[in-house]
Amino acid sequence: MGVARSRYMKIKFYVLLLIGLMLSACGTSLQSDINDYKSQMKDVQSEEKKLVKYIDELELDKVDQLIGSEVTDQKKQRLQEKERTIEDDVLPQLAEYEEKMNKVNVDNPEIKEVHDIYINNFDEKKTFIENIHQYIKLYNASIDSNEEILGYTKIFEKNKETSEKYAELAASSKSELSDYNKLTEIINRNNEELKVKVEELMNISETAERIEYIDGLLVPMINKHIQSLNKMHIASPHTSHMRQAQIEIYYSLINYYKERKNAMKIEEQLRKLPVQSILSKAKSIKTVDDKYYQALKKLEEQ
Repeated sequence: MGVARSRYMKIKFYVLLLIGLMLSACGTSLQSDINDYKSQMKDVQSEEKKLVKYIDELELDKVDQLIGSEVTDQKKQRLQEKERTIEDDVLPQLAEYEEKMNKVNVDNPEIKEVHDIYINNFDEKKTFIENIHQYIKLYNASIDSNEEILGYTKIFEKNKETSEKYAELAASSKSELSDYNKLTEIINRNNEELKVKVEELMNISETAERIEYIDGLLVPMINKHIQSLNKMHIASPHTSHMRQAQIEIYYSLINYYKERKNAMKIEEQLRKLPVQSILSKAKSIKTVDDKYYQALKKLEEQ
């Protein structure tokens, strides 16, 4: 009886010892895997620090001070600088950072679970950078487009003044009165048609439909107006200058509406980007990895 009890105690002791050794081995194996993982992550975190440095230099939390208000030359310049910095520094560094991260090899399921947090955080950073880049790029394009539109408006006004000047001269000349009346009749008819089409365009709310209207109806109609003036036989000098100025008016209108299409597309894209949500991320993105480091620390303490 005593011998049997002694054997039982020895077996129990060996089992406990074996379990202890197994647990110790598991713990040692996990710690070894963690050390290997942290070693791989050094290069990744080095690239991440470079990215954070570029982002800090952009001062993205102050971007909202440059948009949504009167655009000055200084604001325009600063926004253009930010776009160039993102394209020349941030995006290439983001790609380098992602490449290093993708090379990290994780076999341990517990470590993989922690590493997945890091990958999700990276995706969040990448989305933020792409969104802020897209918004600044579109905003700058919007500024450029509006300046183009303003330029065509000025050309239109200048040609209008020229047309009116020669119209006055032609109207006061008996020898030009016949040509002047014929030209004025066609211009007035064209202007009435244009007025109707512009009013119809203004009543269209959908961007795609407005663009289709400009391409399909408005611009072709203005081209016909140009053709109608070019077909006229006019010998009178002032009336001829008046016609040429009117043709230039039509060309400036075509360029104006072509650029308006571009502006509409940009505005549509800007509306789809939740700018305030994007800008609010500029502050929180710096602390997005806190959860990852907490999870890694907890795993190390097991």
